Amino acid sequence: MLVFWIMTLVKEFKSGQTLWGVLTIFIGILAPIWCFMNGHKSLGIKFIIAFVCYLIGFGISFGGAMAQMQNMPQ
Repeated sequence: MLVFWIMTLVKEFKSGQTLWGVLTIFIGILAPIWCFMNGHKSLGIKFIIAFVCYLIGFGISFGGAMAQMQNMPQ
């Protein structure tokens, strides 16, 4: 996801939209929004797929951590 975010930042600054670039640094959700607004749909879709994979991985790791906490001695 970080790679797609950086690729979006580079495209924003190269296209002369510095305000979007600066805002995307502080508000990450603007990256895929900019991609869809400016015709970079493949990059936006990859960004969203990476975000969904991130959420799935986070959920699995969180679930594993919670399962291990139940087995800890008190």
